[in-house]
Amino acid sequence: MNVEGLFWDLYRAPVEVDVERILKRYGLLQSPAHWRPYGQNESNFGVVENQQASPIPALIEKITNSIDAILVRRCLEKGLDPRSSAAPQSIDAAITDFFPDHKNWDISKTRRIQAENLQIIADPKSPKLETSLIIYDDGEGQRPEDFESTFLSLLRGNKNEIHFVQGKYSMGGAGAVAFCGRRRYQLVASKRFDGHSPFGFTLVRRHPLTAEEEQRKKSTWYEYLIMDGTIPSFSCGPLELGLHNRAFKTGTVIKLYSYDLPAGSRSVISRDLNQSV
Repeated sequence: MNVEGLFWDLYRAPVEVDVERILKRYGLLQSPAHWRPYGQNESNFGVVENQQASPIPALIEKITNSIDAILVRRCLEKGLDPRSSAAPQSIDAAITDFFPDHKNWDISKTRRIQAENLQIIADPKSPKLETSLIIYDDGEGQRPEDFESTFLSLLRGNKNEIHFVQGKYSMGGAGAVAFCGRRRYQLVASKRFDGHSPFGFTLVRRHPLTAEEEQRKKSTWYEYLIMDGTIPSFSCGPLELGLHNRAFKTGTVIKLYSYDLPAGSRSVISRDLNQSV
């Protein structure tokens, strides 16, 4: 299978129905060998579905994770263990240590430059009433072999010992997927900030129950795409992912297909969604 081709097909898919067509074309839609339960637990439906009551707070959890990833990258680049006592012990201390020019963020030009490190982009090919959102950050990124203990984990407390981040419970990564259309498709792609690992990606979805499964199971579950038992990956240089003013080199990109934005957040999305956030 052309793994790189699969990524581009998924990334360029405007809405969830297009994702489903791609999975059918690659023979992945109903292939149990290519899907693994989110958090390594089939009883994950309630954990994922009950995190947030509305789509905007769920989206903000994604933004929070991106902020955390940017802070952790800056810490690692300074040669500090984020969990050590030598690392900043609060968010304010981390901003002061890692961004010495942060007091200039009130200046519009400086703020715009800094803002390029965390972007929310509406897929221009998706319709207004079924907008797909892309979230990019130039944070620490993850190696493909670490996806399952970071992006795809639940209730592991991965950040409990890092005092300068906001996310703590390995929950925010899953909350937004419950608002991704009817089929719950979410693309997760990342490359470690040091550039020494390949570009990894996976697709999260709500498992489509077969007729036989509907007879013997109480509920469905969330799962993610694997290839040959591992996270799909490929080697690459900079990628043109439609980001503002830059190519993707390292960090993380997440695509939320057919995201269920409230009416007041999507009329003029660059204005309305910004105000909602």
